[in-house]
Formats: sequence, C-alpha cells, structure tokens
Amino acid sequence: MESQTSNLRHLPLDFKNNKEVVQEAIDRGASRAKIIWTKTVAIGNWTRMQCQFGCPHYAKLHTCPPNTPTTDETAEILADYQRALLIYAKPDYNMREIVVSLEEAFKSKNYFRAFGMCSRPCDLCEECTIDTFCKYPEKARPTMQGCGIDVQGTVFNNGWGDVSPSKPCSSVENIGMILLD
Repeated sequence: MESQTSNLRHLPLDFKNNKEVVQEAIDRGASRAKIIWTKTVAIGNWTRMQCQFGCPHYAKLHTCPPNTPTTDETAEILADYQRALLIYAKPDYNMREIVVSLEEAFKSKNYFRAFGMCSRPCDLCEECTIDTFCKYPEKARPTMQGCGIDVQGTVFNNGWGDVSPSKPCSSVENIGMILLD
C-alpha cells in the first residue's frame, strides 16, 4: 500500500528569506553559506572509488562506504530535492554539529525532508560500533564523498573557486550541505 504522505506535494522552503537561512548557518559557525540548486551538485563514481582504495575509514564507519548510499542512489535522492544549503567553515569548527543543528532547525519549521551531510568522516565515537548499530544515529551523517558527491566540483559549480578542498576527508576540508526541499 502506498504511503499517504507520498501523495502529498511537499512545499519548498520560502526562499524569499535566503538571507535568513544563510545567516542561521553563519550564526552556528559557518564562514560561508549559500542556497544552491541541487542540479549543481557534482557526483561521480570516482569519489567512492577513492574511499575504497586509499581511505582508512572505508568499511570502518557507519557513515562511510559501503554503508552509505551509492552514487546512483545519491543521484536519485538529489532528484527529490530542488535546493540545498552549501556550507563552508574554518577547519577548527565541527561541521557535523553545524549541519545537524541546522537540519533540526529546519525540521522544527516543518521542513521534514531536510537532511545534512559533511565532507569529514564521523568522529562521534572513539571506535565506531560498525558491527552493531550506530550509537548516535541522530547525530551521525554520511560523508558527501562516500555518497558519490564530488565536493570540489560542487563548490566550484557554485562560485566558490577559492574554497579549494584538499584530498577527501582531510581535516582541512570542511564543507557541509543540507538538502532542503
């Protein structure tokens, strides 16, 4: 039986207030924030390949591949949204905390589809409970790269050419994104 909510048309955020949405991100520690079209989010299978061959977190965290959506699944998810909030913070800020707090704020305003991701791997537990369930599912979020998102391509597509992420999941790269509508 089809879900009743799937028949309802979800109304997007009121983007007349872009400045308020961006300011909310700045108030939580972001250096920059920008409303973007999800069609400008760059995706590619090569990002997950770099996770699998070269990242020490591969298959060791709930928030990293193979435990994240595939690139194809991510493309399908992005098609369900029109806009996202792209966020950049200085390396000493915890992007996951910024993303989770913003996601919660949007959900409290009845935008129940809001969902955040970060460019850094999860650091909630000293050792991930990968063999069982995540201890903090309300705070853990997948890495953008692990979902097949080309972070550097996405920031470049959206006019942030001066934000030059280094290698994926590095401590210098501090990008987040919240799918909004």
